[in-house]
Formats: sequence, structure tokens, C-alpha cells
Amino acid sequence: MNKLLCLFVGMSFLISCGGKQPKVDKVTEDGVEVVLNHLKPYQFKGEPSRLRLEEETKIDFEKEEYAGLGLKEPYFAEADAKGNIYVVEFYQESESYIYKFNAAGAFIKKIGKRGQGPGELQMINDLVITKNGHIQVSDRSAGKIVEFDADGVVIKEIKVPFNIQETLALENGYYLGRRRPKDASEPRGYFLCLFDAEFNELKKLDFIDMSELAPGKKTPGTILAFLWRTSGGRIYVGNEQRGYEILVYDVEGTLLRKIRKEYNPVPYPEEFRKQTEELAARQPAMNLFSRKDMLPFNSFFVDDEGRLFVMTYEQGDHKDSYIHDVFNKDGALMARVPLGKYGILGRSLNPLKATSENGRFYQVRFKESGHAEVIAYRMVWE
Repeated sequence: MNKLLCLFVGMSFLISCGGKQPKVDKVTEDGVEVVLNHLKPYQFKGEPSRLRLEEETKIDFEKEEYAGLGLKEPYFAEADAKGNIYVVEFYQESESYIYKFNAAGAFIKKIGKRGQGPGELQMINDLVITKNGHIQVSDRSAGKIVEFDADGVVIKEIKVPFNIQETLALENGYYLGRRRPKDASEPRGYFLCLFDAEFNELKKLDFIDMSELAPGKKTPGTILAFLWRTSGGRIYVGNEQRGYEILVYDVEGTLLRKIRKEYNPVPYPEEFRKQTEELAARQPAMNLFSRKDMLPFNSFFVDDEGRLFVMTYEQGDHKDSYIHDVFNKDGALMARVPLGKYGILGRSLNPLKATSENGRFYQVRFKESGHAEVIAYRMVWE
């Protein structure tokens, strides 16, 4: 009887230990939760930690069926709830800036004609598909936001004050945008701010100091990583001057959480060093130099479940693959997955951009031939 009791107690202890979740390290700073992540992911019971990508659609612009479209430098792709794919053109002399394809990759139409008239565009800095399926475009060069319906018909155009750039409309009617200093009383740099419907400033969310990036001063060869994305009623902000830290706000501008992570610095790659030298030769007044190490991260995106994917500069399983840190909706590191390089050909020094919608990962990449392709993968967590 005693042996049976001991066996029962032992089994109960093992079961209880096996079901215990790891303790996530957290602290509180000024009333805000800070999630502290380390080099290795937390292991959560019942939460998958491996990502498998299954290719579903490929739009290969080298193929004859796409070659005549005139798309020269695809920047990134977005998708709507029906799986339609919108490819954004970066080349400024293109006749249109948005190319719409269905979920199977068949071309539908061009949207966003180049020009200076109503509804016409000069460049796209960001594109968002709204809940009602409209296409909302931020045009920094023209100083406006243009909204199209799903067929590309202009719904409205909103003029943006000249000192506010890369503006996004939020679901509550506010705007998120980057502004320059108002006058000499403010430091030299960029402020990420929240604005009301009339573009009155409501709150400063972040600031990146640009005082050292001036003619005659030594300037790092990579651009500064000052990034923001919106998803699921949240605003995610990364600023490399704070190190590896992502701020999470709601659309009212309330800081909800800080996500921090330890990381091992990656040496400045030789291909980036060459690009820095080329830039320095073209712009000698900038006094560019190569960094010793890369920035903590390049860019990030958020999936439908609120998982945050942060692209690091750590090499993945092949030369065009980079490790992405994946944080769950509570800000805890749950996985590290390799994803292929995406972004504009020959612009490795810029933040790259990818997206996830409908449980799929959308990637713009360039082949060895120099032609671009857009690939939609189904994301399978195991």
C-alpha cells in the first residue's frame, strides 16, 4: 500500500511539473510592463515553436505572362481578406504604383497612376488594406493619403502638412506620422507622433536623434532603424538607438508594453561594407564609414495572431536567409525561425519589408537573374 501511495505521489509530482509553464522575466518601469527576453526562446506547453512554410502562389516577373506589366522594382506586397495580392512599385518613373493579383497569381489591374493630379501618386511609402477592403496609401512625396476602393476607384484624398511624413490613418480616426522639428527649440531628428483628424499633434510616441548625421560629421554607413507597423489595434515601434526594444502602444497612444531582448552583435557584412564605400564615393560630404557591428534588427511585421516577427542580421540556413525572432502576443520570445531575404534589389542597407495576412507570409525577393518574384506561403506552426 505504501509503495502504491509513493508511486501515486511520484506520478502526480511529474505530471504537475510537466504542466508547469516557464516564468517569463518581467519588470515594471514607470507603470509599464517590460518583457525581458534572452537569447533562447521560452518553451511554453501547448504553444508551437516551429514554423513550416508551404508555397501556395508564385508570381515570377521573369515569365512572359508578367513581363509586359512594366513592374520594375517591386518593394513589398500586401494582401486583403480575399487573398488578393497588391504589389507596390518602388521605381518612381513607373506608370502605376500598385499591381493587383488574385490569390492564384493572375494579374487583375494596375492602381495608383503616376502624376500630380487628384488621386495620382508620386511615390508610395506605405500601403494598408482597411477592414472594408479599401486600399489606403501614404505618399510622402506628394504630401497626401489616398484611399481607393478594391477596384482602384479613388474614394478620398487627404492632404498632409508638409512637415509630417509617412503618415498612416488609424482605425479610430487618428493619424500616425513622422514629423521634423518645428523650430530650433527642438533637437535635430524625427518625432513619431499621434495626430487627430485635423493633424493637431496629440502625443509624441518616440524620437530618433539625427544630430550626428550632418555634413562634415562621421556617419554610420547604414540608415537608422526607426520603424513602426500597425496591426490589430496596436502600434509597434522600433528605434535602434534604444537597442533591441520594441514599444507597443494602443491606437490612443497609451504605452502598453516594452519588449526587450538580449542579442549577439553581428559583424558588419562585407557586402554592406562595399555598398557603404560606394555611397561614400557618391556623397563625400556625408563622411560615411562602415560600422563595426550591424544594428540589433532590420525590420518587423505582425501576423493575424498578434505574433511579432523581428528580422535580425543573424544568418539563417542559407546565405539569403535571416533569423527572425518571433514573440507571442504577450511579448515573450517563443521561436527563432529562418526566413528568406526580402526587399528591393541592391538596397541591402535599407529596412526590408514583408507582411503576413490570412495565415500566410508574403515575400518579395529577387532571383540571381535580377528579376523579382512574389511568393505567398501558408504558415504552419508545429
